[in-house]
Formats: sequence, structure tokens, C-alpha cells
Amino acid sequence: MKRMSFLALGLLICGSAAAQSIMQPGGWEMKVRITAENPMTGESKKANESTSRMCLTKEYLSRDPYLTPKVDKEQMEQKSAQCSISDEKRTANAASWRMQCTMVDGSSVDMTISNSASARKLTSDIRQVIKRGTNSGVVNIKLTSTRIGKCTKEMLEL
Repeated sequence: MKRMSFLALGLLICGSAAAQSIMQPGGWEMKVRITAENPMTGESKKANESTSRMCLTKEYLSRDPYLTPKVDKEQMEQKSAQCSISDEKRTANAASWRMQCTMVDGSSVDMTISNSASARKLTSDIRQVIKRGTNSGVVNIKLTSTRIGKCTKEMLEL
């Protein structure tokens, strides 16, 4: 009986450690740079650049949103997309995967996502190949986030 208790305690301790996020909860500044690429010429041009501040809660980070494809897939499926995940790779603080989605209008998005996280920094590289009929385009998204301290009431809370 004692042996079973030690095993259960060991699993409980390991389970709680696995549920902890690498990233620290708090206020984060997120810089996003979006570029559009011409698939025929490879020419790239800046489409958008923005900076925002968000409050990442302990609960949100416990879902491991940047190191598992679950949150990305859920967001696409909320738009009625049908998605599949493949090529998942993960280390202690980095992850990558491929997500292919078919949208309601018949267009498709083939994404490769590569994220690296630490207690105070997150980098994300996303490449999207979008096909609509005979047209296609490539969008590259670069996200760089830094923990800036405590959350404030002005920040969007996730």
C-alpha cells in the first residue's frame, strides 16, 4: 500500500511540474511584423507592423498556447475551418508544427509555425500559404514578445 502511495505522489508532483508554463504570467509587449510574399517572384513587402500590450494570465499560460498547436487549431475551428496538424516537434522551450486548414469558402491555408519561449521572451515565426481558387499568396508573420512587468487595467487579458 505504501508503494502505491509513493507512486501516486510521484505522478502528482510530475503532473504539476508539467502543467507549469515556461513563460511568466504578467504584462507582455508583443511586436508583430507581417510581410506578404509574391510566390512567383519571391519578392516580399511589409504589409503591417504593430505593437500591443497584453496581460497573459497563469490560467492562459497553463494551456501552453505557444508550444502546442491546440490553441491555434481551436481559433481556426471557431471560424468553421477544418484543420489537421502534422510534423509536431517539441523541446523543453521550443516547438514547431504544420497546420493545414480548409475554410468554409473552399480556400485553404497551409501554415508552418515555429515558437521559442522563455520566462521573459517569446518569438514566433509563422508562414502561411493561402490558396483561393487558382490564386495563391504567402504571408509571413514574425512575433517578438517581451515580459514588461505586471498587468495593468489597460491591457487585454488572455
